[in-house]
Amino acid sequence: MLGDLRCSAQFYAYCYPVCFNRKISNLIKRTIIFKLFSFNRSRYYSTHSTVNPEGLALEHIKSGKITNHLVINKILSNQKVSITENKLKSLLSIKGIELELPINKNNSKIFDETVGKSSYKGFPGVYIFIHKISNLMYVGSSNLLRRRMEYYFKNDLPQIGKFLPILSKGGLSAFKLKIFKLNIDVFKLQDALFLEQYILLDKACELNTLRVVNFGSQTGKSIYVYDLTCTILYYHAQSQISLKRVLGIHPSSCNKYLNTKIPYLNKFILLSFPVFSAVQSDLTTKELLNIMNNERRVAYELGLRRSVPVVLEVKEGNKFVDLTNLPLSPSIKKVEGNNLEFDSLTSCIVYLKSLGFTIKRDTLSKYIKQGKEFHNFICKYSKKSLPIDFKYLDLLIEEYKNNKLNIKTIEPLNKKK
Repeated sequence: MLGDLRCSAQFYAYCYPVCFNRKISNLIKRTIIFKLFSFNRSRYYSTHSTVNPEGLALEHIKSGKITNHLVINKILSNQKVSITENKLKSLLSIKGIELELPINKNNSKIFDETVGKSSYKGFPGVYIFIHKISNLMYVGSSNLLRRRMEYYFKNDLPQIGKFLPILSKGGLSAFKLKIFKLNIDVFKLQDALFLEQYILLDKACELNTLRVVNFGSQTGKSIYVYDLTCTILYYHAQSQISLKRVLGIHPSSCNKYLNTKIPYLNKFILLSFPVFSAVQSDLTTKELLNIMNNERRVAYELGLRRSVPVVLEVKEGNKFVDLTNLPLSPSIKKVEGNNLEFDSLTSCIVYLKSLGFTIKRDTLSKYIKQGKEFHNFICKYSKKSLPIDFKYLDLLIEEYKNNKLNIKTIEPLNKKK
């Protein structure tokens, strides 16, 4: 059997060399791998997990038993997430808003209040499309309900799965829409997935191809928002996307301030690791967002929103800058010894370009974080942009970097064994 498959692949490549492109090659490889392992599929799964989540979900639906937190946790056990009984009760207490489709002037106001007016600042939640004739349902969740609804409301939907072809054929008027909006002051973004999983275990959700949610898209690198002394934890985000949606911190700003000792908005420290001695703040997410928005407004009015002072140290042996005969430059704010001070990273980049260097902002930011020397220059953030006392923070970050480095060097050694 395997010999026939290999020969057929070789024959195709020999006879049709032009058509034997990457897609066809990958298709044949997948076919061979499937044939190789399909006869022993149960054993393959048993080496990774003792449960088949989709099978467990279908078995529970068929049984007709009541869904509770224990059932959900069992189905999601391989994703290493779980929900408590009280949290599930809180989610089930959310009142769903039912709307007729398509959205019109009579219900557009309540629709906007439920999903948000902007595709970029909408609300998280769970939505259900209910077919009016069959009462079959399609359930989904999103961190931005407005954007997801706009996707379904467009005309050129792909004809995949069970739900989209029916929606395309029957139109929006064939469905009712029910939306459960999550309060971000009470629930985390991933809680929407738990509510979705609960509804997926309803027998009526036959328009969903799969009956198990995937938490993978919600995971990412954690970001912790602290005060300047790292003694108070204001917020813990599961990913940069979550941080942007909840607190409005753009990923580029996050990368700029993360683990750098530079205060975000002059009030907050962003770290990628927890400080276990810190205590949780009593501020709600909404109160924290209001504080940040006020700081953004002040910084914008003062013209300081993007300005982080930097220092360019001219090292010995540098052939590009003569400190004894330094020409005037509007980019340089001050010269002190062998240090050139700039108002911002941008002005430093402009100066480097005048010397013949082409360097990107992200690259220079990376060099600053790493303390990397380039062409006998070292760029670093000015002490003026640091908290008054950041020695403790400096030690925390250095310890984190060292531990991270040790883990990276240990892992390859373990793999070799």
